[in-house]
Amino acid sequence: MHCREDSELLLRYGTAASGVAWRGGRLSAPGRLLVFLACDVAESEMLRRAWEGQALDIESGADLALALVRSGQWSPDMFVVGNSTGVIGPLDFVRTLRCAGSTVPVVVGLAEQDPLSAFEVLAAGATAVIRRPFEAGEVLRLLSTTSPAGSFQMKPLPIDLGRLRVDGIATRMWVDGVECLMPAMEHLLLRYLAERHGQIVSRDELISVAWGRRDTIVSNSLAVHLGRVRRRFQAHSGVDWIKSVRGCGYQLVLPQPASVRPAAAGE
Repeated sequence: MHCREDSELLLRYGTAASGVAWRGGRLSAPGRLLVFLACDVAESEMLRRAWEGQALDIESGADLALALVRSGQWSPDMFVVGNSTGVIGPLDFVRTLRCAGSTVPVVVGLAEQDPLSAFEVLAAGATAVIRRPFEAGEVLRLLSTTSPAGSFQMKPLPIDLGRLRVDGIATRMWVDGVECLMPAMEHLLLRYLAERHGQIVSRDELISVAWGRRDTIVSNSLAVHLGRVRRRFQAHSGVDWIKSVRGCGYQLVLPQPASVRPAAAGE
């Protein structure tokens, strides 16, 4: 597709704009990015869920031709192209934006079996090419590094371990899908253990993370806080998920759901 044809296509679908105060009927806010996910429903929902609490406004739609319309209507700060559909593909989508003078960053995801090559997509004007299926943290880091300086600050992502999910921003966790609010210190300790689940973390390391200097806390404060976290797990599942390893420290171990635990001998 040639540049003149690309420009005509963009005029047909919508003209790119920048610096507007209103986006899709909403007033834009400083420090927030409007991201358009040109992805199918499954990809979009996965990214939305993982990015909950980030300074992002998100719109989505799998049709790349309609995404060009949205480019003119909403002036998004970023495009993420995933499992998309429509009469045009990722190459023509990127070329159309660039030939019309748009400098909006475009991140394109390619699956292993995709006929397109990363070289072709980058040559067309894409900002970055990453592998699909998407890893939410990788895409978010790209949004952070390719956005205008200081316009977006990435916040910690939730840690999702299956049965346990620990929020990266709010002081809450989910056990088997059930939400539980918790004090800040308990959340900090649990998140640190969740980042290292299965590993033994020393008592001194946990104290350093939570309180800094060891001589600034009461001797049993760590045990008290971890005991409260343990009781939260026991209340949900009846099982202790945080193990004390004598002489070493603590270990977060996620038990299997009762329905899939191996049967005991003789059962």
